[in-house]
Amino acid sequence: MSFSPRLSYAFLVMAILTSSPEPAIAIQAINNEPLLTVEEVVRLSQAGLPEELIVAKIKKNGKAFDLNAEELVELKKQGVTDTVVKFLLDPSQPYLPPAPSKDGSQPSKHYPDDVNATKVPPEPGLYYFFGEQPVAIDLKILLGQKVGGKKGSTVAYLIGPAAKQRVKQSIFHLRLPEGKAIEEVVLVTLDRKEGRRELDLGRDSKQEIKPRSVRQFESTEVGARLFRVTTPQLLPGEYLFFLIGSASTAQGNFGKGYDFGVD
Repeated sequence: MSFSPRLSYAFLVMAILTSSPEPAIAIQAINNEPLLTVEEVVRLSQAGLPEELIVAKIKKNGKAFDLNAEELVELKKQGVTDTVVKFLLDPSQPYLPPAPSKDGSQPSKHYPDDVNATKVPPEPGLYYFFGEQPVAIDLKILLGQKVGGKKGSTVAYLIGPAAKQRVKQSIFHLRLPEGKAIEEVVLVTLDRKEGRRELDLGRDSKQEIKPRSVRQFESTEVGARLFRVTTPQLLPGEYLFFLIGSASTAQGNFGKGYDFGVD
């Protein structure tokens, strides 16, 4: 999302012109306390921060944003609440937190628009869409073994040279189980070796995935514990959305994850 740079420039000029006669001190203050941007407000909203905290930051910033109609529509699409938008336009007004519902619960959270969110099953899992239908990717348990003697590394692996499910798209929907956070999910590449797919977990007893195996992805919460996951253009190979903290090595479980392949 892009907003007009004139807003930031206007705030900077106003801060310098209305500051004390010592410009060096004024500039230092600006550097130490960066001006809040609309992009930052969007990021905080999508991260699920409470509305009152976002409003508090806007009021502390104390600057009104001159948003045009197109920018207001885009903010709505990105999941920014009407109340937050109202304070972006006028941070001087008093803030009244939303009243709890009659049963004592807080108002339902507003999520960004996603045409497929309502089609994803309520059960935890990773899904991709084939036309209008969600397709579930099976959750797999990784086996493991120590290689290279006492000072060797632990290798987790899935049996079979390739995942059953081959995908072409780069957008998934991941519904997490209760208590699991998106930060506990890592996309990794698996190495094909001797009829299986391996993941090096390092030498220590604590699992440590090698940086070379990790692939970045973007996530947006679009429903209750539901995230739209967008990967970069993946090269042909074998991949796994690995769930950190899912291992139970005493029972032979070296982690769980959703595997897929790209041809």
